[in-house]
Amino acid sequence: MHAWRNDFAAARNDGLDAATGDWILYIDADERLIDTSPEALRAGLDDAMAYAARLRFRPTVHGTLVREYRLFRNDPRLRFKGAMHETIRPDLDALEEAIGAKTIDSPAAMVHLGYEGDLTAKHRRNLPLLKAAVEANPDRLYYWNHLAETLGALGEAREAIATADAALVQSAHRHDPGSRKMQASLAATSARFRLAVGEDALPLAERGLEFHPGNPWLTFLKAKALVEAGRPDDAIAIAGHLISIDGETYCDADFSFDRRIFGAYAHDLMGVALLRLGRKDEAALAFARAAKAAPEDPSYRIKALALGAPPF
Repeated sequence: MHAWRNDFAAARNDGLDAATGDWILYIDADERLIDTSPEALRAGLDDAMAYAARLRFRPTVHGTLVREYRLFRNDPRLRFKGAMHETIRPDLDALEEAIGAKTIDSPAAMVHLGYEGDLTAKHRRNLPLLKAAVEANPDRLYYWNHLAETLGALGEAREAIATADAALVQSAHRHDPGSRKMQASLAATSARFRLAVGEDALPLAERGLEFHPGNPWLTFLKAKALVEAGRPDDAIAIAGHLISIDGETYCDADFSFDRRIFGAYAHDLMGVALLRLGRKDEAALAFARAAKAAPEDPSYRIKALALGAPPF
């Protein structure tokens, strides 16, 4: 038993030190393997140079799938780094460079159940840890983005915007693919909270898409900003594109997105844009589609019925 030291990596590494198996699968108490067999977990691990496997991971009930490093060799050269959002990536990257270690994509899948309901207590717990993590690791943009998101979730939208914008400024010299994707996430966070406080978010959304073309969250935020900028026709085209994507099977190598942007959120956005153009009947149908995609949210049904959609 080891005392808690406000360091998630240290806690995981204590567990690794006690592990005796050839491979490590790390899974938290609020996570589950889904649609996975022993054969799926073993797939590809017989490669002598395979040192890690990325599982398909759904981090939230509404999240799209993302690849996560969750299975790796029990090797003392692989240890977690980072007091929060701990990762084996630095050590794995070092092994890749030193000996040609490989990472494979596994067919196995996991789901996380811990980010539902009222997360206020979790955000308050994380806030001082994230502030300390940013101070200790100012180059890790993931910490900056999570700090901005946490501030926004706690009602500090202006501080969230300032944090995301500051990270974008201090990382402007970085042009590697990993940094550019995180810069896109920072732009998305700033754009989201700008929309929430009634500011123009279109420049941030467009800047973010320069960092990460095709990013669906930024694409959605751009469409929302276009509606607010008086360009509903352009927003309708984007909403239609998002609706054409299957959020259930969408899987990104690095990020999970709320798959409702391909469903209820996109249909709702379509309805708002159509209403701005005076196309009331079409808007009613769009809101009805949003209601069908998210029956647990009565607001879409109310909008549809208020515009004359037939009862459903």
